[in-house]
Amino acid sequence: MLLSLDEACFPPDIAYDSHDLRHMMSRSGAQTLVLEEGGEIRAFLLLDVDRNNMATLVTLDVHGEHRRKGYASTLLARSEQILFEQGVAIYSLQVDTQNEGAISFYRKNGFEVERLLRNYYPGSRDAWQMVKKLLTSGDK
Repeated sequence: MLLSLDEACFPPDIAYDSHDLRHMMSRSGAQTLVLEEGGEIRAFLLLDVDRNNMATLVTLDVHGEHRRKGYASTLLARSEQILFEQGVAIYSLQVDTQNEGAISFYRKNGFEVERLLRNYYPGSRDAWQMVKKLLTSGDK
């Protein structure tokens, strides 16, 4: 079900295939958050925390019919709560430079462009590396 949602949210050359999605979800630092409504999956977020205790938002998928209902914000806030509890201070992501809606969403939620990643996606498409510094339990 998550695979079909990812395939619906991204072009075929960017969407994960079943092998890659399974691999990303099974990594030791990976966590998958799923938002359901009425017994149906509406959205999911996959994050990964590496050995340096830095997190990457791997994907955030919201079913097209259910966008602009706050699902992405809900999942992002929950992921940040989890990262806070783990003491993770840096949260990063990569987003297609042409995906203005996603870029605006992430900026609104405190992410800032760190650098340009040339030819990150198939078809020589560039991505922005965006980063957010999170509060940790040691911050006041």
